[in-house]
Amino acid sequence: MLKKKALQKILLTTFTVFLLMVVYFLPTKDDLEPEKLDVDYTVEYVDKLDTHAVYLLGNNRLLVKTSLMLEGNHTLEKIASLIRALTINSGFPLPDGLTGILSEKTKLLHSSLEQGVLTLDFNDAFLEIDRSLEERMVEAIVYSVTSFPDITSVMIQVNGSPLTKLPQTGKILPEKLTRDFGINKVYEYTALDGIKKVSISYLTLVDDTYYVVPVTKYVNDTREKIQIIVENLSSNYIYQPNLTSFLDQDAELLNYQLIDSDATMILDFNDCLFDSNNQVLEEVIYTVASSVFDNYDVEEVSFRVNDVEVAKKYKKDIES
Repeated sequence: MLKKKALQKILLTTFTVFLLMVVYFLPTKDDLEPEKLDVDYTVEYVDKLDTHAVYLLGNNRLLVKTSLMLEGNHTLEKIASLIRALTINSGFPLPDGLTGILSEKTKLLHSSLEQGVLTLDFNDAFLEIDRSLEERMVEAIVYSVTSFPDITSVMIQVNGSPLTKLPQTGKILPEKLTRDFGINKVYEYTALDGIKKVSISYLTLVDDTYYVVPVTKYVNDTREKIQIIVENLSSNYIYQPNLTSFLDQDAELLNYQLIDSDATMILDFNDCLFDSNNQVLEEVIYTVASSVFDNYDVEEVSFRVNDVEVAKKYKKDIES
């Protein structure tokens, strides 16, 4: 009997202790709330990487337009990054199939920018260039640096002395180089009188990627430049096999006009501007608009088919 009562007390005591332990270890409401962390939301700013147009060497030694990430917080820092991109074997990451054009020993000694004029001073290695590429080299520099909105022209120096002529051919260079110097030049004139300079943007395929190839043509042609552009971009009129255009050979420019104080050019085509899906290809819009912007001081191009607008392209979109 005593053993039974003693056993009951032991069991009761054990059960009571168990209940007390359960109550003690049960989580409270505060315990159930998620742990609060002190988070520092301070933003750390790093050097800005911008995409800029750079002209690199591609198929058949033609310069092609591509976009690269240039390092730096202001223009001169980005220019230094750009010159690295244009220098052979500099370690700058480039798209497959494209290369720089400056000698790999080329160094930018100094640069300055005043009132839109960029001065670049190189070491002697700048002059170590193949005869067939020396003019391309200058074109690549001029077109790449003038892609910056605050640069209108460039002066090239070697060890502090102005580069007045090309090192191999001796061709005389202007003191200030602008895009009037041309790029990927083609001479198709037969007479010295009435020479017209027209810039036309073609496409080229490099490693499964299409790139824009600007070509400056010198021709004897009395027509308006936009008429020459459309004819040259017609797919049955490409002068080199590695260049292409998606503009249909039957596409006809019916009319063109400048409006809004000459800020907008309207191009009115026939139905052949459309592709087989009744769409206007972006490649057509881009190459025609890019050609217009290189030849006319306009801000936008409106594409129309039988006087109905089907597309529009802005200069800022082409330059970015």
